[in-house]
Amino acid sequence: MEVMDCATRLNSQTAAAVKTAGITVVGRYLGYVTEGWSKAITQDELSAIHTAGLSVVLIWEGNPTSVGYFTAAQGVADAKQAITEGEYIGTPKGTAIYFTVDYDAQSADMAAIVQYFSGVRESLAGQYLVGAYGSFSVLTALKSSPYAPDKYWQTYAWSGGAVFPSNIYQFQNSVTIGGVSADEDTINTAPGAWPEIGNNTSEVENMTLQTLILYYGDADLPIAADLALHYGCPVIQASYATATLLSSAATKYQVGGATAPAGVTLLAGADRFATMKAVLKSLGEI
Repeated sequence: MEVMDCATRLNSQTAAAVKTAGITVVGRYLGYVTEGWSKAITQDELSAIHTAGLSVVLIWEGNPTSVGYFTAAQGVADAKQAITEGEYIGTPKGTAIYFTVDYDAQSADMAAIVQYFSGVRESLAGQYLVGAYGSFSVLTALKSSPYAPDKYWQTYAWSGGAVFPSNIYQFQNSVTIGGVSADEDTINTAPGAWPEIGNNTSEVENMTLQTLILYYGDADLPIAADLALHYGCPVIQASYATATLLSSAATKYQVGGATAPAGVTLLAGADRFATMKAVLKSLGEI
């Protein structure tokens, strides 16, 4: 299921354009009333998004780019502002608001990040679902904490090819969709969108994928990313692909390498050009 997140306000024309481009859900930032952010969703924009037949996923992002930002008090403050913003646009109870960890967090940072999410959960008080956006290591640490989020959004960035069983997976940055600069994502299970979309299971461990793309080495990643963009699915380095992850996908391809795991279709050649040819042939384009 095709998703994009962007910092650009949509209007009726651009919302229709991204819908025509195959997008089903748009990730948009809160913060118009309390912060006046230019990246933030307004009531008029929300109306344009819904009129175009799109769902919206809501994001709160202040300045979460270093460990110093993450305290329980900051989590309480951010969630309070997010509630104000949610009420401004009429967000129904039970919708998720995603709070972000937007940097390469290290092991030593995880305790502070967990405390931040303790403040978020305390402040949201069940009015909205707690969503978390971050790398594989961030989401793994949060899931095992006493303040585990309700919904998860993984970015491939800083994840080293590892894939967390998230509700949303961001697999490409800085693309243009319907004339809008955006990052591209896919939905695995219901993400707490408004209106909700996708499989409504609450157990991300039971995630199933239609397609999964593996890549062998760094030289193969750009080609694999293009293939993942075509299918709207996660891409992961082959060495990180566990048996559990492989079993979760109905169709699997590996770009590059001499051999692939059982059940995975190998798309490879003697060099990157031959590998690209194998990928294009699999898509019926040559």
